[in-house]
Order: sequence, then C-alpha cells, then structure tokens
Amino acid sequence: MSEETPTSTLPAVWLAFIGPFATLIGKTPEEVTGGLKALVGEPGEEAVSLLKNRDFAPDADIIAAVGTGVPKAKLAKAIAGLREVAAPATSEASVPTMNTQTLDVLPQVPTDDAWMASLKVGGVLKFSPSTVIGTVSAALAARVGLYALPDKIGAAMEKHAQALEEPVGEDYYAMQTLLTRRSYAEVFAALPGVDGRFATQGRKDALLQRVNERLWGSLISFQQSLKQWVDAWQQGMSNPAAMMSMLTVMAGGGSAVPSGMMQPPPTDTLRDAADGVVNDINYVFAGTGIPVALALAYDAQQIRKVLENPSLPAQVGAANREQMLRLLEVAVSSDYPRLERNLKQFALGVIELQNVSAGQAELQYIVALYQLGSMIPWDRLGQGFAGIGRKHL
Repeated sequence: MSEETPTSTLPAVWLAFIGPFATLIGKTPEEVTGGLKALVGEPGEEAVSLLKNRDFAPDADIIAAVGTGVPKAKLAKAIAGLREVAAPATSEASVPTMNTQTLDVLPQVPTDDAWMASLKVGGVLKFSPSTVIGTVSAALAARVGLYALPDKIGAAMEKHAQALEEPVGEDYYAMQTLLTRRSYAEVFAALPGVDGRFATQGRKDALLQRVNERLWGSLISFQQSLKQWVDAWQQGMSNPAAMMSMLTVMAGGGSAVPSGMMQPPPTDTLRDAADGVVNDINYVFAGTGIPVALALAYDAQQIRKVLENPSLPAQVGAANREQMLRLLEVAVSSDYPRLERNLKQFALGVIELQNVSAGQAELQYIVALYQLGSMIPWDRLGQGFAGIGRKHL
C-alpha cells in the first residue's frame, strides 16, 4: 500500500465515512476518492449521501470504480458497510463514524415526564443525575433566551389583538398565569422543607451566573481532554483510517484492541478531568443552587410546552412557528431538543466515568463519550457564544 497523504487533505465527513471502506479493500482513502470521483463527484457530505443510497450508487458502479485487484467477497462486504454506516456531523477529522449502538454504553437521558417522576421519589438535597439534568436544561434555556419568552409572547399577543381590534384569547391569560403564578409543587414534592419561595429571581440569576462561570467551560475543557487523548492514541498509528475503523468497532461493542496495534494512552488524565467537572458542578450547586436549578428546569419545560401550541404563531401575528421565533428573537431552532439531549447525556457521561471499570468497558465508554461530544457545537456554548436571540443553535 502506498504511503497515505495526511488526513487533513480530505473533508472530515468524507474521510470518516470512506476511511474504513478503504482499509477493508486494502487501498488508501485518496485512491478510493479518486476512483469514486466520476461516480459521486467531489468528496463531501453530498458524496456520502449518494454512496449510502444503492439507487444512486449501484454496487456494480462502485465495483467498476474501485474494485480492480480487490477480492470479490471482501469488496462486497466493504460495500455493504457503506450502506449501513451514517457519517457524523462534525468538523473534527479524527472522529470515527457513528452507528446506532455507539451511545448505548453511556447513561441514558430520561424524558421530561420521567425526570419529573424521579424528583418525587426519595428526593434529597444533594448532587444527583436528576439535578445535573435540570441544571443543563436550565443553562441551555438561558443561553438561547428562553426565559424571556413569556414577557415577549404576552406583549406580542396583546399588540396583535389591538391591531385586529379584537380581545385577546384564552392563551394570553394562560401565559400571564405562567408568568406571575409559577408553582413548583411538583418539583419540590420530595424535598422536605423546600417550596417555591427558594426560587427567587435573584437566586435564579446568581445560579445562571455560576453556570456561565464554570459549567460550560468545564464541559468544553473535558471534551478537549478527550480529543487530546484520542489524538495521542492516533498519532501512534501508521494508518489513521484503520484507527477510525477500530474506534468505530469498539464504540459499537466490538472486541478488544487488535494485537499489533498501539495500546491506548492511560486514562488517568481523563478521570482527573472528570473529577474537575464534578467539582465545578458542586460549585454551581453551592448554597440553594439545587432547588433553584430544578425550578429553572421546570420553567424551561413549561415554556417549551407553550411554544408547541399550534395556534400561538397566529396569535402573535406570525405565519408559522419559525417566523414566530424570529419575531420573538429567540434561538430555539428545530435542533434544540437534540442539542439539549446530547448535552444532558454528555454531562451524565462525564460524572459517571468514575464508576466505569478499567479495561475494555472503559475504552468503549470513552470513545462513545468522545463521539457524543464531537456532535455538540461547543463554540456556541462557551465564552464566545454571542447573539442570543439572533443566532440559532
């Protein structure tokens, strides 16, 4: 096999998709890219989409493009792999391809209803997965301007009704109730001595300030530590594409590191970094942080429910939900639920790392956590995040 060109010469999304295929048929990604160019065009997301669809890129055409000198059975197996694997949406060249089982080794994120139910059973005022989930939910809601929506929606509904010379509808008064009569009985049901009086606006603002000071930076720093760990492992490999293929197999629950391949770096630094994240979360929860975080998460949950009202856009003078969000200047795009879920799962994954046994299970867990972190737009969540209410996540 000829010496490979550095991975940076090919688009990351293409290399992550085609690299394992090239390894299986004994060719470099560059050789395969050149052969497939006449079939799918320039390497990139569109080319990946075309190759994944047998109707657009028939097996016979792929065989004709890159099959010279490759055993038929091996080539057939490699082509089948192209149909099964989805390319990751990421800008990092070293991220292995995701599959449907990759994230199963990480802690799972409960639904809103399941999260609420967990707060009613055996509630205690201490660090727990439920409180972490609530804090991440509240932090993201604040980042995109969700908490300003009740005021904005109420004002927009009143203005639109006046323009039409009509009275406001029932939804307007429901919004006013949400704004002025927040009840946290469900949230605090299992927390002795805690009620809505603890969730003052001043305490909410103070908690969100602590979140901005420590939480985002801590999670971003941990993802950087993960990337450095994966990069250190990859630098010892002579074939980056083979490395990505191996990580994919491992993340999906495959066998241990093949013999002859470089062993991964020690994981001590990652465990230390995870301890640092836990310390930062404890800082966020200092004082009355836990009930305030749960109250904020509950507020965000209720506001999101209001946004799902199909009649709301018309009541604020918008043609559809997207136009309404632009009118209200809030950055809640259609990707918001997935982003929130990924952030919650990543945070849970970090704090649970200390409970993962060393060995193969630990490697699978770390690779899955790295892949999940690579799907999150950290640049929009850190100190550089700007334009809340103007930019969509």
